[in-house]
Amino acid sequence: MKKIFALSAALLLCAALAAGCAVGSNGGLAPSESPVQIPNPVTEVESAEAFADLGVSIDAPQNAGDVSYSIIGGTVAQVDFTLDGHAYTYRAAKGEEDISGVYETFAEEALSVNWEFEAKGVSADIKTAEGGGRLATWYEAGATYSLWTADGVSDDAMSSLVLKLVVQQGLADAEREPFKPIDFLADGKCEADLDGDGVPETVTLVTTTDEYDWMRNTITVTAADGTVHELHVGEEEWLTEIQIVTALQVIDLDPNDGLSEIVLSGDYCSADYATLICRFDGTQIVLSRYEEPRDGGNYSGLRGAFQGVDEDGVVTVADHIDVLGTWWGARRYTLTGDGAFTFIPVQGELWQRTIDNLDDPENWTGEYGPALETKAELPVTLDGSGETTLPVGTKLIITASDETSTARFALQDGRTGSIAFTRNADEWVARINGVEESEYFVTVPYAG
Repeated sequence: MKKIFALSAALLLCAALAAGCAVGSNGGLAPSESPVQIPNPVTEVESAEAFADLGVSIDAPQNAGDVSYSIIGGTVAQVDFTLDGHAYTYRAAKGEEDISGVYETFAEEALSVNWEFEAKGVSADIKTAEGGGRLATWYEAGATYSLWTADGVSDDAMSSLVLKLVVQQGLADAEREPFKPIDFLADGKCEADLDGDGVPETVTLVTTTDEYDWMRNTITVTAADGTVHELHVGEEEWLTEIQIVTALQVIDLDPNDGLSEIVLSGDYCSADYATLICRFDGTQIVLSRYEEPRDGGNYSGLRGAFQGVDEDGVVTVADHIDVLGTWWGARRYTLTGDGAFTFIPVQGELWQRTIDNLDDPENWTGEYGPALETKAELPVTLDGSGETTLPVGTKLIITASDETSTARFALQDGRTGSIAFTRNADEWVARINGVEESEYFVTVPYAG
């Protein structure tokens, strides 16, 4: 979802004859017209990306099942899918010819649906076959589109699905602007189109306090029909126990998936931060997960305090990092890219240290300051020089780490390098060449 679309016109039922339209028995075309036969062969393709050379971009809607893709005669893109128990065929091709391939006898009355968006208007005609099937056709940006189902779905269901496809494929938005996150921390409530159907939902942060003044927070989404959906965390009840909420936003991780995400982030207790990122898919609120590099586990939400999201859907979080001392760092996470709602660190990036006078080496002092001072020769790898040792009395500052095997550092003279270490999962300390870190440094300032 790139912006909140506003429906400006209701569904209009009109008699085709009264409107001066000639509706024949040849599938809705006037007797003087002849339907365009869909050419063969039908070539199956793996994904919607194969349609790029055809000049059209279509795909199945969110939550669709049994999705398959094909190209007809080298010109027509086709997506078959099921949704809510009904089977659909969605087609698109450049030009204005009838590509539906449906030659049923249709009722004389047709349903005309019209939507007014910020950029332009879009209209579609929906016809009903004698057997109860529904056919929707529309034309936009030099291409023709059709949606067919042999099932007798309702006017609302058919028109809503057409609208979802129009919005999903970007036909209604000629010039997309980057989505601007909606910050509703102050109000605790906002409206946003979370599931990409063109109709906004109401997002609310619900906070309760028990007899011990312990707070519990959760997210609710109220649909346009008044149905209230609540975020359920199962046995992970602690996820709702954020005591200080530091971020509450609606963001957009992927401008092409039609969905927006809700962010709830904060401090549970004593600077223990977590970020919950969830989606509303039209039927339920789904909580994201992330892969923790420290132990390879898969957990709900994201560890750390939410800092923001960029236009590429990359999320930045910040947290206290305990590697060769305790320091405040930031790390960027992205979705796995395989369709799962799971975050992984951006490839090749580490936790990057922030604050602590990194750019002022003369102030790397103090018993609990950011600098470490060696009291034994320290094995390191210097950038551009290879493996070596740093002499006793060297001051360095840890600048980044993956928390599991390597730490980046900077020296006062500007040189940089890395320290290789190991750490058992059940231990706090790191070992360098099998020796505890405390043997190498005058002080290793850990917090807590």
